[in-house]
Amino acid sequence: MAGPDRTRQPRRPPASGSVPDLPQDPGPALGHLPLMRRTAALLLAAASGCAAPAGPRPGAPGVLPGIVVAGRVLDARAWAAESVFLFPEESRALTRSLLRAELARREARRLGIVAPAAAVAEALAAARRGLAAEVGEEGFDAWARRRYGRSGAEVEAVIRRHLEANLLYQLALRAESAVSGGHRVHLLVVADRDQAERLAERLRQGADPKALAAETADPELARSESDLPVWLPEPLASALADLGPGGVAGPLRLPGDRSWTVVRYLARRPPAAQPPVEVLLDGLAARPIGALEARAWYEEMLRRYTARDTLPAIQAPEPAFVRPERP
Repeated sequence: MAGPDRTRQPRRPPASGSVPDLPQDPGPALGHLPLMRRTAALLLAAASGCAAPAGPRPGAPGVLPGIVVAGRVLDARAWAAESVFLFPEESRALTRSLLRAELARREARRLGIVAPAAAVAEALAAARRGLAAEVGEEGFDAWARRRYGRSGAEVEAVIRRHLEANLLYQLALRAESAVSGGHRVHLLVVADRDQAERLAERLRQGADPKALAAETADPELARSESDLPVWLPEPLASALADLGPGGVAGPLRLPGDRSWTVVRYLARRPPAAQPPVEVLLDGLAARPIGALEARAWYEEMLRRYTARDTLPAIQAPEPAFVRPERP
């Protein structure tokens, strides 16, 4: 694996969560999976032609040319369907990750955003450091061939591609949020509704959200101000519609969540000109993207591009092996 470029001094290391080290956190969609299972999920993308350097042969779309029986190649749809059945959690995370990357690519193109090469190189160097313990004295190329059956250069290219896509996603999200405007709030998240009711009442009586932080599930979130985009999922969007500075909304629970959220409204953030990429990078380093911010962007992009977040069918199409390979 090539060493880091020492001719360019990075502006500063990105904050954790802004450009994640791949072994620890390849992005919100896969960050909750253990290392070995996340590795399998990344391999799933590679085998499907979504991330691997080599894709299907021309004239044979939707096949996996690396799996051949009697001259016939495996249908990628059959492989994906089996994966959904055997690894539903990983498949769901991967589906969301791939869709998020495509939405971000389209948004970045619309906004004229390109991930800076220096920032991608910095993230790759961090990923390299994260892999050092696993690689050990074996050497990266030998480790890559043993683990993936690919050269070190091919595996590094996949890692770089994932990191670049993740950075592009974050830049596109923050650029769109700046252009559209949003809300500045304090968020208090707890697991119990009764506790959320008590926190909401204390906020209405004038309590400082920072003083209540220790009683929440995420004290750091409660202590700091959060920037939310103008487009928000229901019921949060309706709850904030008529709030002024100091107003309190909640407790409320978003669809699919188990926790309850109480919001203290601070100010409306008006639409602004699109910031330069360096300004966006500084903002990401100082304030990584939060879970609610990421969810709001993702759901808005699904609507904007009329996209669907669904898994392939569990039943494999027949036949699993298709027409013979052509020379």
